[in-house]
Amino acid sequence: MITVSANAPRKLLTVEVSGFLNKQDVAEFEQRKLEAAQSISYGGTLEYDVLIDTTQCMIQSQDVVAAFQDLMAHAPHKAKRIAVIRTGSLARLQLQRILARDDVKIVESRDEAMAWLAGASALD
Repeated sequence: MITVSANAPRKLLTVEVSGFLNKQDVAEFEQRKLEAAQSISYGGTLEYDVLIDTTQCMIQSQDVVAAFQDLMAHAPHKAKRIAVIRTGSLARLQLQRILARDDVKIVESRDEAMAWLAGASALD
């Protein structure tokens, strides 16, 4: 299951991922992410950061990993920065394969994620 919420003042999308996903979940996620990003856009610019909490997420099938990799490579609207909360070494390796971008950081806590996003924003 994937839920997406938006925080307009921070230009932040928060994504909660749990359980075992399928390819349809990935497609629905992209639509929810776009709707949430549009809800916080100003003047037509889709500029936002993303915080993804995967602490309740299981290791995913290769089909789902491939779908997320494709989404990351070809999404029409991409986040400026992505902070991902994850514990566990196998899941961390899977995330590193999916999120092969320079503007992504995998962390172990929400506080660490928010601090990194806030610090990155201060550099803009």
